[in-house]
This record gives sequence, C-alpha cells and structure tokens, in this order.
Amino acid sequence: MKKVLIGIDFSKEKFDVAIIVKSTSTQEHALFDNKVSGYRKMIKWINSVVEDVPCSSWLFCGETTGGYSRMMSDWLYAQGYDVWIENALVIKRTFPLKRLKNDTVDAFMIAEYALRFEDRVQLYEPMSQALTELREIFLYRHHLVRHRCSFEVRRIEKRFTQQKSANKNVISQSARHIITEINKEIAKCDEKIKEYIESDDQLSSIFAIVTSMPGIGTINAVSLMVYTNNFTKFAYNPRKIACYYGIAPFGRDSGTSVHTDPRVGFIANKMLKSLLTQAALAAVRTCPQIAKYYQRLIERGKKPMVVLNNVKNKMIAIITAMVRTGCMYQPDNICLATQSVIVK
Repeated sequence: MKKVLIGIDFSKEKFDVAIIVKSTSTQEHALFDNKVSGYRKMIKWINSVVEDVPCSSWLFCGETTGGYSRMMSDWLYAQGYDVWIENALVIKRTFPLKRLKNDTVDAFMIAEYALRFEDRVQLYEPMSQALTELREIFLYRHHLVRHRCSFEVRRIEKRFTQQKSANKNVISQSARHIITEINKEIAKCDEKIKEYIESDDQLSSIFAIVTSMPGIGTINAVSLMVYTNNFTKFAYNPRKIACYYGIAPFGRDSGTSVHTDPRVGFIANKMLKSLLTQAALAAVRTCPQIAKYYQRLIERGKKPMVVLNNVKNKMIAIITAMVRTGCMYQPDNICLATQSVIVK
C-alpha cells in the first residue's frame, strides 16, 4: 500500500497537484507549469512535503486528458514513479454531490479517489513509439476525413438551396478544390500508416492477423490496435473491448417492478463504433460464416439492428481470440456458436 497519494489535475499550460499523506493526514496543494521543468519542481516540492517517505511509496493519479496528461505520464514512468491514469467519468461519478468546482478541488478529489480505491490501481504503461506515431497519424487522418465530409455535404446542399445564386459556382469550385487537396493529404496519411506498420514486427504481425478477418480493412484494424494498445489494455478480454466500443448489451433489474431487456448504452467511443458497423455490414456480405450466423438470428425473429450488433460482438470475439492465439482467420477453425466463439 502506498503512503503518499498525489492527485494531478491536468490542463494545457499548468497542472494542479494535491498531496495526501496517510500517516500524518497532511494535505498540501501547489501549481506548476506543464513542462519538464515544472515536473522537476513538482518532485522537489513533494520531497519537501513528505520528508523521509521514499518515492517507491508514492502513487501519482490523474485523469485521461489525451495529450495534456500523456507527456507528464511518460516522464514520470521513465523516472520510475508509479502512475495511475483513470477515466475522468469514473472519478466524477465517485463523488456525485460535489458542488464546488475548481482546479484545486479537482486535484484533491483525484488524490482522494486514489486513496479510497488504491486496490483498483492499474499502473500506467506507455504505448510503444511505433504505436504512438501510428495513433497520431490515424487521428489526423480521421480529422481530415471529417472535414472532407463537411465540404462535400455543403457543396451538394448549395446546388439545391442556391440554384439562382451568383455565388453557387464559386462555392462549388472552391469546395471541389479543397476536397481534392484533402484527398491528397489522406493518401499521404495512408502511405505513412503503411510505413509505420511495416517498420515494426509486432505491429505488422498483429495487423496481418486482424485484417485476415473478413470485413476488417486497414482503418478498422489500425483503430482497434491503437485504442486497445495491441489488445493488452483490456487483457485480451473481448467483453471489455466490446464495452469500450459501446456494443456490449446490459440489462437492468431491481426488485419485482424494474426489468429491461439487455441493450447497449450511450457511453461509447462513437467513432470506433461507426467504423465497426461498416466492418460488420461488409462481413455479412462477404463472409459465408458471418452471413449464416446473421441469417440464423434473423429467422429467429430478431430485429436487423440487434442482429448486426450481435455480429459486431462476434467479430470482436473472433479477432481477440485470433490475436491471443496468433492464428490467422480460417473458416474451418472458427465455430460460431450462439454464446461463444471457439478457435480450434
């Protein structure tokens, strides 16, 4: 058990630090710059507060804030400190009646969360450099695709809403030019993604396994790899991955009056969920085993979208099993039972 719990509230330029010392009930707060010099000052300040407590008894805890927290987390990990990066929503719902909201309160709330739930700790481990670079280029590509879609929609809509407008041609030509340039940048991103995958043996091996699954293309495979840290983030558990994607159904029961059928929740990574939906539709069209499974559930009277969600769960289960065992997709080795997936 750790003796010093350190809560960190990240922001772009600064970060708040709150310390709780178990033995003396000491509580201290300080503010530092979010850069390497600020990290060093923080360590020096913590040493002055906790006195003789060794750094092996410290636990840093923070919220997932993307790039704002990643740089410090990587630095602390490299220095040998224990770091716990928790989902911000989990911490927030642990303290539902908090009324005051500021950075200092948030830092102490995070430290208190680490104190109360230390038995749940999952120590931070950074992604490999190759996977980190792959993640950045993938997210940039997704950003370009969203912008291309917005320009395409605007260009098409103007044809119908401004048929007599003098600006119609100007807007249409400008949008077409921007779309062309975006397509060129997307093509560059695709080439870069291919380079990163081919440059790393582990990435190329897992990529080959994942894309052997019918319906899974490059973008779906890359998204699955970067968001699951090559499946290690969720310990190769398909149910946990399905929960993260927002496709795992859950029911609600209480007493004798509350009973709802299992259904998916709204808490999900919507971008990944939409990508997997396209993959499931493609698999139903191109994979005989998936098509038979889909048709079998339709014949039982299930609604098409419910069946499609079942297909998504089966695909995640199959892919996870293939990566865990190091096997390519072989139709003869996959048994699609109603409740399980067996890789022979």
